[in-house]
Amino acid sequence: MFEYKIQQAWESYQDDFGLGRILLFVYFFNGFITFVTLFVFGHLSVLPLVPIVSALVFYMLRSNLVKKSSLTKMIVNMLPIAITIILNYYYVGVIDRLAGNLTRLDPLFLKFDYWLYGDLPSLLIQSLLSKAGWLGTFLYDLMMTGYILYFLIPLYGAILIYRILPDNRRYKMSRYFGSVIIYFTMNYMFYLFVPVTGPQFFVPELFKEALPLSSYGQFLFRMVQHGQTTFIDCYPSGHTGIAWLVTIWLFQFNHAQRYMMTFVTVLIMGATLAMRYHYTLDLLSAIPLALLCYKMGHWLFPVEVGPKVLRRKI
Repeated sequence: MFEYKIQQAWESYQDDFGLGRILLFVYFFNGFITFVTLFVFGHLSVLPLVPIVSALVFYMLRSNLVKKSSLTKMIVNMLPIAITIILNYYYVGVIDRLAGNLTRLDPLFLKFDYWLYGDLPSLLIQSLLSKAGWLGTFLYDLMMTGYILYFLIPLYGAILIYRILPDNRRYKMSRYFGSVIIYFTMNYMFYLFVPVTGPQFFVPELFKEALPLSSYGQFLFRMVQHGQTTFIDCYPSGHTGIAWLVTIWLFQFNHAQRYMMTFVTVLIMGATLAMRYHYTLDLLSAIPLALLCYKMGHWLFPVEVGPKVLRRKI
């Protein structure tokens, strides 16, 4: 009986906007990392088990969900996806600590930046903008604001795409949600196999001067620092990758906000360097990964978004 519910969710993904397939993907991925950490470290954590339990509950309640409105389906999709992303992010830090802290690969990334710029880009940006007075402070605050907006970008993209689609085609949201969860899953795997802690923690002695932020910018900067619990979350840059992924989607739909999203993405990329969070290689690697995950979304959900000339009519 339960196997039938899973099969039904897999085959009729248009009815639940793809949540059945996404949660099955999460179920196997989280089951795998739970088994590996239990086998290797003898440690069982509740963090990766929550999405697994959520998936099981969903399959039991799916028959009620498919009868709800499109808006309800979108909201129900976003909640377990968001919970899974947050819990798996923290679990990356748990695995790092269980392993006795994975060997950092920062020296390679640091050398690349020195080779490319002759110095750390964050120091070069600070040297330039600190001389610009209030304008420099404004630009720093703007970049810090863009960096914080990252946490809302997947939601922002979902709302924009939802609104542009007619009700009978909103099942196409499934491919968007699928590409987002695939990106975060691959991103977290890279964190574990390519552990990079970032210049702010790897070479803190180089940053002798405070960033020229206003009190508003300092508040956002401290908020990010206090929320930092995983210290191998640099390669590739999740901020850059997700921002580009949403931008790709908006261009695919020829959305009016696509150029604004491009500006926000560039702003976020600048922020990741200026605020000492990332190296250049983190950013460069995130772009092809975003494109790959966009393509892989079609593998999980084989729906077309329509030919280019018809995008405004989708």
